[in-house]
Amino acid sequence: MTRRKAPASVWDAVPDVVQAEKQLKETEDRLRVLPPSPTPDEARQAVIDAAVEAQRVDGAPIPADIGEKAAGAYTAALAPHAERLALATAVNALRRRLPLLKSRGSRAVLAALAAQLDGVLAEVREITDRSGRLDAATAIDAGEQGIADYRRLTELVSVVDDVRKTQRSVYGETGDKGVLASLYRQGHDQFRGIPTTQPDDVGQWSRAEPSGALPADVLDVVQGRRRRDVSFLLYMAESGRAWLPLDVEELEAEARGAEETGTPDDSSNPLNQRESSRV
Repeated sequence: MTRRKAPASVWDAVPDVVQAEKQLKETEDRLRVLPPSPTPDEARQAVIDAAVEAQRVDGAPIPADIGEKAAGAYTAALAPHAERLALATAVNALRRRLPLLKSRGSRAVLAALAAQLDGVLAEVREITDRSGRLDAATAIDAGEQGIADYRRLTELVSVVDDVRKTQRSVYGETGDKGVLASLYRQGHDQFRGIPTTQPDDVGQWSRAEPSGALPADVLDVVQGRRRRDVSFLLYMAESGRAWLPLDVEELEAEARGAEETGTPDDSSNPLNQRESSRV
């Protein structure tokens, strides 16, 4: 398995999003280069105001053809104003449509990421079957094959970093960021079966460790106190709990399942908080 170059955009695999983003950029570019132009009403009023000002300052009579001049200014302003209005309306419509298209297409993006993650974990298991659980020291002891396998494991850590970063960027386009942040901190987006009760912020257990809780070193990675490393990758592959939810709803359902089997304190559940806020 080779590491693939990250796409220019996570949405490159969703044709509807690609087309809409292309149309949005092209329309924004057209709108940006349009010269300033008055509205028809502004153009007509400018002619009238100029005639009245000339009369006030210089005593010039109101031109006999003031109506034609004002009407001509109004007519001349119609086309550029209509073009600006049409482009601005199109930009706003496309901006409103993109979130819907991304929501519809997010499952395909996440499914591709999930397949990539499964491929990584399968390769990790192949390596451990061949060379055992490697770290920097045991890799050297294992000889040339062990060193090569350990080097590959470090490369796969970077692949997982990229997958998880992209996964969260997709969720961020389609879900509530406050709720997602809480789910991320619990690790629901990375592992199944995590109970609601987890260690406190300093990494110490505030009560008896619940069944299914993540090991402290794994939780440190999940909560951002440590970077992913080979030992974390091995835990992902060996635990059988690593996963990648295919949409925000699936992620939230996993968290609700943990809530139902864990601590029944609705006040600590961000999903319940969000539902309550809608009432």
